[in-house]
Amino acid sequence: MKKDVKNALNEKMQVKLPETLNKENILSELENKENNIIEMPKKNKAKKILPIAASFMLVVGLVGMYFGLGLGDKNAPVIGEGTGVVNYQSYDKIYDRFDELHKEYKKENFFDMFGNAVEGEFANNDSDTAAPESAVDGSDDTATNMNGQSNPAGPSANGGSSHGTTNTQEKDVDEGDIIKTDGRYLYIVNSGTKAPVSIVDTENGEMKKVADITLELNESVTDIYIYNNYLVILGNCDKEEENTQAGDFADDVEIYNTYQSVVAWGDTFVKVYDITDKTAPEKVTEYVQEGTLKSSRMIGSKLYTISTYYVNVYNKNYRDDCIPEIETNGACEKVPAGCISIVEETKSTTYAVITTLDVEKDKEPLCEAILGECNQLYASSKGLFLSETDYWDEKNQETTKIYRFEYTDNGVEFKCMGKVAGFINNQFSMSYDGEYFRIATTLDKVTVDGDSVSMSMSDRVNNLYILNNDMEIVGKVEDLAKGELIKSVRFVGNMAYVVTFRQTDPLFVIDLTDPINPTVKGELKIPGFSQYLHPIADGYLIGVGQDGTETGVNDDCKVSLFDVTNPYEPKETISIPVSNGKAYVYTEVAYNHKLYINLSESDFAVPFSTNDYWSNGKLLQGNHYIRYNFDNGNLSEVVRYDLGDDVVEIRGATYIGNTFYAVVGKSMRGVEIVSFDLNTNEKTGSLQTYEWIK
Repeated sequence: MKKDVKNALNEKMQVKLPETLNKENILSELENKENNIIEMPKKNKAKKILPIAASFMLVVGLVGMYFGLGLGDKNAPVIGEGTGVVNYQSYDKIYDRFDELHKEYKKENFFDMFGNAVEGEFANNDSDTAAPESAVDGSDDTATNMNGQSNPAGPSANGGSSHGTTNTQEKDVDEGDIIKTDGRYLYIVNSGTKAPVSIVDTENGEMKKVADITLELNESVTDIYIYNNYLVILGNCDKEEENTQAGDFADDVEIYNTYQSVVAWGDTFVKVYDITDKTAPEKVTEYVQEGTLKSSRMIGSKLYTISTYYVNVYNKNYRDDCIPEIETNGACEKVPAGCISIVEETKSTTYAVITTLDVEKDKEPLCEAILGECNQLYASSKGLFLSETDYWDEKNQETTKIYRFEYTDNGVEFKCMGKVAGFINNQFSMSYDGEYFRIATTLDKVTVDGDSVSMSMSDRVNNLYILNNDMEIVGKVEDLAKGELIKSVRFVGNMAYVVTFRQTDPLFVIDLTDPINPTVKGELKIPGFSQYLHPIADGYLIGVGQDGTETGVNDDCKVSLFDVTNPYEPKETISIPVSNGKAYVYTEVAYNHKLYINLSESDFAVPFSTNDYWSNGKLLQGNHYIRYNFDNGNLSEVVRYDLGDDVVEIRGATYIGNTFYAVVGKSMRGVEIVSFDLNTNEKTGSLQTYEWIK
């Protein structure tokens, strides 16, 4: 045995241990195992090591965790709290990892980004105590409205009246949107590359554009945030990568041609402006993190931005690109090796890059990265989670990995990884209360017969898992709604509401009070299905989705009210179709929950687009925000705000005082704000903020 190991044990073992972990037993195990690590032949593209090697690692791990020994050189991997993830303390080991992937991709002719598959892995389509004070700085000033949504900016700095906020999943975690307001000014993301962000004054009910924040030719904004007197702009900036295809893959025509067709890559940019003077925003910091913007969250003054950065191992110069970089105010640096975690089993060459910026205090972001893709982001004030779904793992099964991060004074820190069977629908499929993580999945079961693998939708099942902070499954409900697909999920307190669909819409009510033994309390089957669920009051849910009959969906949409006050007998008490089955109706809320607008404790608005149809002798068509009223267990339609016939996109909406503002894209014109009086419901004005064709 190496002397430094023995000396370290002799020096550190000054405390009483269980008999199985006394010094003599550990030394004996180490001496017996040290020279007996045997590698098995490769199978399923991954090395399998005999249990004797695992025993050796277990002993070393136990000693290291127990005493904090610093064994080995600086290049040795640091094992995370969860199995299967390592952290190398130097770039050399990361380069070695990509050398292996480069050789393996060449040998196996894998397709990663090209064709969206790696071993059949496809891109999908987004601690016991509360987070430290630094992670939720400013949250005490957060004004919470009726549905648990929040106003992260706090009271209006301009003394304005009540105003809308972005519809978020968690009340104390803000999400980026294309429209924000501080109670007087509207901040609008216009559509298109190089399209500016507009600032519109609404004083005295009149709309007046007071500033445009211009962008570079290759920049396109996707989201904005407002925090006090700061405006945060996020988006993607395209860059052209020189095609250097040659060398190793030059003789492979298929790979060569695939790579030839992909030369444009995108990075994520973040810009922070001081908007004390709304007419002259002043940029205070900016940075670019490599990879396409995946999602973001803001807690207090801290912004968390996630991008997915692809390393092209088909390029002979791949080593130049295998460490993601951050460019801050013109200075470029690599993400520190100690801040990069690597999922051992992954064959992906895509990183999830996480940056943290305190918009009030910091000029430079703090970085963390994990080599393992991010399909969805979920964040509460108590933890941040990334999910990655492998649709075809080595057992021919869909598996979702969950990466748990904790907030720290310096950003986020990777803690551990967990796995569950199946794939998730969206971010609402996940929830975390600081002690337990909950996730709902759909699993397509497969049948393996020799080299043949088959899958039948009739064997599809749905599951709900509860994991502890070590990302270990402690409770589960499996095999729900065989043959159906999860369409929406909502976690409310200790209850989970899961909607599945095949021909009818089962709404499952699952009690999570006992995390070890979650229990299905009730089930409701109705025509159609809800693609978005929203808690509107204690014991009541709003459902937005497809209308239908007992034989399946029709082309209409509906808004439903579910009474779940008795979890054993959930009821759809009211269902309001948009066109009574007379037209094709579509709502983007199914895919963008931020378009659901809370107007008051009793009113909300949902956007719908319809084809022409007749109703009561009138030809109805176009795009509308429909306003609904909830009153003491009843739901009714109030009014339809007509957004215009030439609308090609309903982009977002909010309100200030008694005025409702909707942002739309107009055919051959540009982006426009349309306003309505919430008392009279009459249209009060419009303002074009950006012209597409000049």
